[in-house]
Amino acid sequence: MRSRNLLCCVILSLLLPHSCRADPSQNDSSISFNRAKRLSDAQFNEETLRLSNYVVSIRTRTALKYFGDNHFCTGVILSPLYVLTSSHCLINKRRIKYASRMLLIVAASVNRLKYIKHRTFVTPVQNIILPDNFTMVNKQDIGLLKLKQPLPRNNKYISVARLPQHPPEPGTLCLVMGWGRMFLAGPLASYMLHIDVKIIDSLKCAELLKVPIFDLLCAIDDNNLTAQQPCVGDWGSPLMHENTVYGIVSILVGCGSADLPSVYTDVYKNSDWIQAKISDDAGSTFSAPLLLVYFYIMLI
Repeated sequence: MRSRNLLCCVILSLLLPHSCRADPSQNDSSISFNRAKRLSDAQFNEETLRLSNYVVSIRTRTALKYFGDNHFCTGVILSPLYVLTSSHCLINKRRIKYASRMLLIVAASVNRLKYIKHRTFVTPVQNIILPDNFTMVNKQDIGLLKLKQPLPRNNKYISVARLPQHPPEPGTLCLVMGWGRMFLAGPLASYMLHIDVKIIDSLKCAELLKVPIFDLLCAIDDNNLTAQQPCVGDWGSPLMHENTVYGIVSILVGCGSADLPSVYTDVYKNSDWIQAKISDDAGSTFSAPLLLVYFYIMLI
């Protein structure tokens, strides 16, 4: 029965991703700091502090009661102006894209509930970029956010992640970080935490999930004592090896399950789309007056 329910959930997740997830706006917050239980057995250490430089908290524009209680997704920094995340962080239950004015990005914040002067950086979103027809047809679960204010280059708590130059090899050890629920149905983490997982090939992933092969990336914690998995609130969190982002948390199939893999959008397979969209969007900001000035200077 458990396998049948899991199969249904995974299939529905692929077809109707919101069917197996809670409404992000309903995520509970917590000011508690639990180092031991998030994603079953997550970690907070020096490596967490390094990884926190690459990620941002994606929030609704206005906090409910206090700073950070409006967090619902995570993103990874690709440049001072662009953040990569999950498409499902950017659409509502009716699969309609959010207005960019509804979202806020917070960088350089290990504790999502704490604003640190001269360190924490907050900016609205200028533009949301999704794959063509994604809201009608569920393809690659990936999206870009263009920030209204560029991330400062002189902030030592902000780093830019690299896009992969080759497909991730099975067996590669990766880290997943975010502020998701510390355990199934538990509160969101206050401090960013991370887990250790290992990439597995698609055949093994399909076998474990008991579904046909699908075009996604899978990783697993094969230590039965830890059972580390992304949980609710971790959508958009990056799967990273060193400073390269290989995946984005896409489907939650088993928070705290020791025998199930976690599923990610394959960033390498979407690298061309990412670079093309950033290039096109950057080119569109080169306005007509600037072009006239450029041609005038060239003539002189």
